[in-house]
Amino acid sequence: MSTVTPALQLRNIWKIFGDDVSAFREEISKTPSPAELDDAGLIAAVRDVTLDISHGEIFVIMGLSGSGKSTLVRCMSRLVEPTAGELMFAGQDLLAASEGELIQIRRHKMGMVFQHFALLPHMSVLDNVAFPLEIQGIDKQTREQRASEMISLVGLSGREEYYPRELSGGQQQRVGIARSLAVEPDIWFLDEPFSALDPLIRREMQDEFLRLQDILKKTIVFITHDFDE
Repeated sequence: MSTVTPALQLRNIWKIFGDDVSAFREEISKTPSPAELDDAGLIAAVRDVTLDISHGEIFVIMGLSGSGKSTLVRCMSRLVEPTAGELMFAGQDLLAASEGELIQIRRHKMGMVFQHFALLPHMSVLDNVAFPLEIQGIDKQTREQRASEMISLVGLSGREEYYPRELSGGQQQRVGIARSLAVEPDIWFLDEPFSALDPLIRREMQDEFLRLQDILKKTIVFITHDFDE
C-alpha cells in the first residue's frame, strides 16, 4: 500500500450559502437532502465532496455551468471558505492555517488561471508576469529573469514590452499562464481557462497546455464544462 501523501485531499467538503448556515452546520453530518436545505433557505454549492489528487496528476472536474465547479476549486485554496469537511494540502491542514499562512501558501505553492485573464492593463507583459514575484519580495533582476523564462516557455518571446491591449485573447491567456507559473507552484488550478477564447485559439491553447504539462509535470486541477476539452 502506497504511503505517498497526496498533493491535495478533500474529505466531506461542503459549501453552503444562506443566511443562517452556522445553525445548520451540525445537520451536515446527517447528509441533509436538497429539500431539507431548501426548506431552511440554504443552497449547497458543494455537497459532501471527497477526493485525493496525486502529485503530477491532471485532475479534471467537469460539470454544467452553475454546478459548483468554480466554488469547489476555490474551496481547495480557501479563496472560498468551506462550510464543513477536511482539507489537506501536502499533508498540512489547510483549514487550520492562519490568514498569514494561507497568503504564503498561495503566493509560493499555488498557481491559478481563471476564465478572465485579469491582467493589469497598465503593466507590460514582462511586469505582469513578474508581479507575483515582486509581491514575494524577490529582487528586480531575479524576477525579470524568471519572468522572461516563463514568457519564452509560453511562446511570447519578443512581446515582453507589449501591453495587454496590444495582444490577442490567446496571447493574453498565455501571459496569465506564464504569470501563474512564475512562482513555480506545487499545484496549478485552471478554472475554465480557455472558455472565453474563440474555438481555433482554444484548440491552440489546449495543445499548449499539454505541451507545458509534458515539460513541467505539475499537479493540475482543471475545471471545464466542455466534454471536448
